[in-house]
Amino acid sequence: MPATSDLPEAIARTQASLARYQHAIGPGPDSDPAIDAAWILHRDVAALLPAALALIAERDDLARRLETARRDPLTGLPTRAAFTAAAEQLLTTAAAPTALMVDLVDFKAVNDTYGHQAGDAVLAAVGRRLADWAGPAAACGRLGGDEFTAVLDTDPADLPERTAKLRASLEQPVERDGQVLAVGASIGTATRTGHTDLGLSALLRAADQAMYADKGRGRRGRRQTTPAHTLAA
Repeated sequence: MPATSDLPEAIARTQASLARYQHAIGPGPDSDPAIDAAWILHRDVAALLPAALALIAERDDLARRLETARRDPLTGLPTRAAFTAAAEQLLTTAAAPTALMVDLVDFKAVNDTYGHQAGDAVLAAVGRRLADWAGPAAACGRLGGDEFTAVLDTDPADLPERTAKLRASLEQPVERDGQVLAVGASIGTATRTGHTDLGLSALLRAADQAMYADKGRGRRGRRQTTPAHTLAA
């Protein structure tokens, strides 16, 4: 079957062939019934091709719009609904699924001081950094405002070091039009071990509680080198 982009050319070729067949062996009183049947089939297929092309174009457009709807336009991360679907799927296969919640510190000050476009630049950078840190096998999302989340399969023993690296990455200033935009990050994590009936909502709640505990440690969570970690059972 030709690719969608090749269909206009295929239609033109088919229509040209049909015209040649009609001229050479068009139906008549002395024509061969088998040739007549082939000619009629050829004609009918040629008539259907434009409709098929339109349907394929409509399908492709719908797929593009659905993909756009699943992505946060600012960060490129999945929306809440798309993240939930991906995270729940990951929970069925991960050996040690970990949920992570991130809330930016001093983000309002960036918006108030430099404007919403500067804040948008920070959110976009945070989205990229979180996705790079989590990796392609993880489920990441922006829940709204300056709150982000991820679910990944990772060794709990490696988690403190990994989350410390994430904090360092998120706290790297964002440069925009000569401005240096700095925010901090409160991070909470929760790992499911041993109890596979623990669902996504419970895991995210545990991570959220850990994140708020991290907020209580002071500005940008710098009183400890790693975020709070709740082991969910």
